[in-house]
Amino acid sequence: KLIQENEEDDEDLDVDAFEALFQQLEDDLKNDELNGDEDADDDMDEVDLANLEKELASALEDDDLLGALDYSSDGEINETEDNDLPDDKVEEDEEVDMPVKLKNWQIRRLAYALKNGRRKTAIKSLAAELCLDRVVILKLLRDPPPNLMMMAATLPDRPISVVSDTAENPTETTPSSLPEPPVKQKDLPVHLMQQDWIARKRLKKIHIQTLERVYRRTKRPTNAMIGSIVHVTNLPWRKVLKWFEDKRAEEGVPERRIPYTRSPSQSVFS
Repeated sequence: KLIQENEEDDEDLDVDAFEALFQQLEDDLKNDELNGDEDADDDMDEVDLANLEKELASALEDDDLLGALDYSSDGEINETEDNDLPDDKVEEDEEVDMPVKLKNWQIRRLAYALKNGRRKTAIKSLAAELCLDRVVILKLLRDPPPNLMMMAATLPDRPISVVSDTAENPTETTPSSLPEPPVKQKDLPVHLMQQDWIARKRLKKIHIQTLERVYRRTKRPTNAMIGSIVHVTNLPWRKVLKWFEDKRAEEGVPERRIPYTRSPSQSVFS
């Protein structure tokens, strides 16, 4: 209501000032017509000019007063509009100015970065690691909060990695301690490579059954029997011999056959 009354008073003052000015001009024109002075429009007296200047000055003062009143009324309106805003929008504006809430691991990582220095820290990778904006990280490193500064002061120096030490100071090795380079299979002849592959070939179940059947008949097979086993099973000769030797050692059979000797009771001359 006060704002509406002020606006109405301002409008009345404005109208009164202009009406007074136009009324004065109309009176001057009427006086000129009565006096018959046709050239009065061209020749105005100094008194009339002074009166006109005073009226214009008073009109301008009224305009300045109206402008001041408008400014004050606009200020009151803006204040009322701000008061009428919902609390949610005010809280949103306040939340924009509030600092970012960091977690403990983020603060610890920033403390290490602050301890090392901005020039030794990759801001881009640090922002990706902490899931923060680069502007926020730069602001925290330029103007760190007290808790971040305290943590950076209490943090120990990071230990130097052992890999870097070994890379910078490699151990000296003598020629005698160097291992001999292994012989590559590509350098071996074809027949040796084939023999090596056959020797490393595993025995299948059917091969073991065949060898055990022969072993039950004779613990020391002849060369002809071994040849037939190699022909049937496609196993190498050495592997077959090795299997029979291991089998005899497992059962305690002597390596060499003891010659048969008759007992004295069975002698012919007894």
